[in-house]
Amino acid sequence: MRSLRLNVLCALGFLISLGTNYISGETITTALTNKYSAEVAKFGHLVAPEPGGILLVGSSTFRRWTNAVIDLAPLPVTNRAFGGSQTSHQLMFFDQVVAPCRTQLIVWYCGSNDIKGKKDPKEVLVRTEEWLDKVKKLDPSIQVLLVSIHRCPQKRKDGQIEGVDAVNRGYQELSRKREGVFYVDVNPALENAKGESKEELYVADGLHLNIEGYHQMVTLLKPAMEKYWRKKEVNP
Repeated sequence: MRSLRLNVLCALGFLISLGTNYISGETITTALTNKYSAEVAKFGHLVAPEPGGILLVGSSTFRRWTNAVIDLAPLPVTNRAFGGSQTSHQLMFFDQVVAPCRTQLIVWYCGSNDIKGKKDPKEVLVRTEEWLDKVKKLDPSIQVLLVSIHRCPQKRKDGQIEGVDAVNRGYQELSRKREGVFYVDVNPALENAKGESKEELYVADGLHLNIEGYHQMVTLLKPAMEKYWRKKEVNP
């Protein structure tokens, strides 16, 4: 029994030695063991975008946007969102997702899954700031556009609108205090005059947009992208 216990402890020690990342008070497993590793690894096999373009990052709302390149044309858009991700995962995979793309504008849609997972909005904002710090360390000239979390039917049903609004207010505040960081609220395009969700813009889960939902979001998102993207020559 003692030998078995010792072997288990040794095995655990070996796994720990592979490394963990400490993010905002949470110890999370490294990218090598994370469930998103396979999806993110596929990005490395894609053709690298031309330097100086626009990068979409975040969770499934962007990942499921299969017509993003068409909807946002002629803007030079590359989509590197991966489904189900939270702000901690964007931190974890920063080097694989952001660094290789040599972008000039990053459009961020993340935090929705944090709220769904009952994370404190303050934690979401702390991790978002850590991610922004990584961006500025990589290249201070990169602009970041934070997109509001959707006040969707699923969030209303689950009683999570308060958390969504808290994160969105925090994103807006980040845009005020940080140079090169901007905010766009796309919810007016997805709600009626009473501030209620237009359910016809969502698929059955009440969380993800349908084709028309994306078209409506674009009416507010694309002008903001055009405003903040500064085409710039990038050294090879």
